Amino acid sequence: ASSRLTPESKSAVERWRRHAEGAHASDASEVLARLGVLDAESGLGAGEVKRRRDAVGVNALPQEPSTSFYALVAKQFDDVMVKVLVGAAATSLALAFWDGEGGMEAFLEPSVIVAILVANAAVGVATEKNAEKAIEELKTYQAEYATCVRDRAKHSIPAEALVPGDIIEIATGEKVPAD
Repeated sequence: ASSRLTPESKSAVERWRRHAEGAHASDASEVLARLGVLDAESGLGAGEVKRRRDAVGVNALPQEPSTSFYALVAKQFDDVMVKVLVGAAATSLALAFWDGEGGMEAFLEPSVIVAILVANAAVGVATEKNAEKAIEELKTYQAEYATCVRDRAKHSIPAEALVPGDIIEIATGEKVPAD
């Protein structure tokens, strides 16, 4: 199954999410009925698993492409307040020359504003890069395998192979295999 969601599969994902809403506060039999599981002891059959996987895709978070350094820098300057400050620096420089100021005095105010903008961009880029690293580190905590009931038997399967309605077994200390 493809990890890319089509408009039809996005719709199916939303339907499954609505079926699972409030599951934590509902009776197990009610949740099973909403998810279309006929018997908790049997779990889902192979045909139903395939149908659901075709509808919703794999149980994995989508891969986000890494943002280039230049795109991160450009993003830091795509803000109304930053644009106002750039305009203020340009206006300050133009007025200094208009008034006949020369030398370093003409460049002092605009230089301070530009230095602040560069420092702000540097902090913003560093923060974005740290956030990307943190997200990558969190992915190491995802469960790799899950024990689930299918066709009246317990199976250890890759967590990505789970589908909505699978009955999973979680022991103390295990990672929850969900996206």
